[in-house]
Amino acid sequence: MSAATSNRTSRSPNGLQFTAGERGALRALADALVPRTDGPLAASASDLGVPALAEEAIANVPPDVQREFRTLLHAVDSPWLNLLLGGRPVRFTRLSPEQRETYLRSWSRSRIPAKRRGFHSIKRLVCFLSYAALVDGGNPAWPVIGYTLPPDGRSGSTPTTELRPLAVEHEATFETDAAVIGSGAGGAVIAAHAANAGHRVLVLEAGPRFTPETFPRRELPGTDHMLERNGLLTTKDNAFGVLQGHVAGGGTTVNWMTCLKPPAWLLQSWERDFGIPGVGGPGFASLVDEVWDRLGVNTDESVLTPPSLVLKRGCEALGLRMGMDFHVTPKNARGCRNRCDLCNFGCVYGTKQSALVTHLPDAQADGARFLFDTEVRTIEVSGDRATGLAAVHRKNGREIPVRVKAKVIVVAAGASQTPALLLRSGFRHPGIGRGLRLHPTTAVGGVYEEPIRLWAGVPQTLHVDRWLPTHDRHGFWLETVPAHPGLTALGLPWRGGRAHKEAMARYANTMANIVLVRDRGAGRVTIDRQGNPVLDYRMDRRDRRTMVEGIVQSVRIHVAAGARGLTSLHHAGGEIPYRDGRIRPSELDAFVEEVRRMGVRPNALALFSAHAMGSVPMGGDDRMPVRPDGRLRGVEGVFVGDASVMPTALGVNPMITVMAMARRTANFLVDALRRGQGT
Repeated sequence: MSAATSNRTSRSPNGLQFTAGERGALRALADALVPRTDGPLAASASDLGVPALAEEAIANVPPDVQREFRTLLHAVDSPWLNLLLGGRPVRFTRLSPEQRETYLRSWSRSRIPAKRRGFHSIKRLVCFLSYAALVDGGNPAWPVIGYTLPPDGRSGSTPTTELRPLAVEHEATFETDAAVIGSGAGGAVIAAHAANAGHRVLVLEAGPRFTPETFPRRELPGTDHMLERNGLLTTKDNAFGVLQGHVAGGGTTVNWMTCLKPPAWLLQSWERDFGIPGVGGPGFASLVDEVWDRLGVNTDESVLTPPSLVLKRGCEALGLRMGMDFHVTPKNARGCRNRCDLCNFGCVYGTKQSALVTHLPDAQADGARFLFDTEVRTIEVSGDRATGLAAVHRKNGREIPVRVKAKVIVVAAGASQTPALLLRSGFRHPGIGRGLRLHPTTAVGGVYEEPIRLWAGVPQTLHVDRWLPTHDRHGFWLETVPAHPGLTALGLPWRGGRAHKEAMARYANTMANIVLVRDRGAGRVTIDRQGNPVLDYRMDRRDRRTMVEGIVQSVRIHVAAGARGLTSLHHAGGEIPYRDGRIRPSELDAFVEEVRRMGVRPNALALFSAHAMGSVPMGGDDRMPVRPDGRLRGVEGVFVGDASVMPTALGVNPMITVMAMARRTANFLVDALRRGQGT
């Protein structure tokens, strides 16, 4: 068996080298999590080349995160630390396979948060890589678990406009009217509107540019090249995996095309309680409609795939009503025709109406220029005015300095990178970084008699918002999740190496609902010593209770739909093993009671977020870092134009709201440029 390959592009500037002892501990941990067994899923993590891939992945995270991983590797093989933490002076590498499994299970369920955190960090990485690693172009687990992908033919693609980036071969300086940092939902809309108004626009994007011909068609390179921090971005305590786009088009390129308008009551609250004039009225509604129309949002492309049909069946069995309690989810697609299983790694058919095929080409047609693979390090200020920025352009392993002089700077780098850039640049408004919301998310899996193929077809075409207005409008909603093998293995609870493999063996018959909570609580984004974002977020007690209720309702839907087995994402329990016959009411009651008992604790339940927002919030109060017109307080010439400005959690998938808010801010920016003020 040849070595696993990922085509991973290193972003690590420090040339991390593991010691022989660290490599030995990493290999032992990986093979304990994914052991060699008999049967179809026989391969161990080492057989798949996972230790080397894990080492490479760790080399590409910030130094502080690297140190945490290395501390874990030293801790598990230190007799003295094991004596302190577990009462026995053992070395993990010298334990038998059975003892290693017992050791890891005790860490996963420990009352000591540091042990759960350490376990979760390594489990998440190893299990993802074991089922996403490419060996001779595939993975030996895929045929066993029933994972198949469509042919790699890209015939029938809709022609798209090619974005033409500026060529940078050596240190360069550019001048522009508006420098837009980020090409995702917010930055693309502002760039298009400013360029259409006749202003010079330069868009700088830290991620790479892909085309329908070059999009990755596999989970590992897709995650590697298109997500922030190679898909390894987490909160500070490691409790949440945070998925954010790091690619041209930002989140619009990799999201699941879920288009939901902001609720009227939410916008009225923003206007009334946060002093953002007009967002609750018809003027802003027209901007939402403008975005909706440009993206071609419709329900004709929302094919009810097997996961959605299972969700519909369960809802109807419980008396929930289509169009009132649950809904077909609108999609920004034209000509999708349910023919692809890899929407979240870019649309090879050119039919996803992401920023790559809408607002960015619009901007280019009106003269906007682009720099991809270009990370902005700092915003430069003279007196009380921003005058430009300093960046690096990455090309062929080199970092080329780039400077930009601009009348106006738009920061739209996402809810983690936007506050990090502002803090690196020395801006000291106390609200910068505060107010981070995540729409905390977990999942509930049901195993069915029939094949589901949850990864296949148009993703996420049904959602349930019956319980969103509850809990003082901080309730939860449910959506299906199109999870490929690596993401599924990452999320599934690990209750032993063989048990995890048995759960993955039922992958093709598994359907998962995700539970998303409109969070009351808020976290904070700070920066580490190198200026990288650090996401500090802990769920509010009330939000934890809401999430438990969401798990319970999701479980009831699964049972009503005919699931033969159930699992929450708790490591310490929350499972009804698969068997013939329906789940009995007494089993359901016991499951619900167990879920309520376990509750939500960091690193005891797998948690995720793909909706980071609110880290540089907007409002009329001076305590809010962004003015109602999008201008940053404390410095002139800087606008913020992404999900960072949300003053509260949305309660719906954010793309449409982000774009409409950016369109609103673009009006103020264009007016400022027209007046020659840049303020």
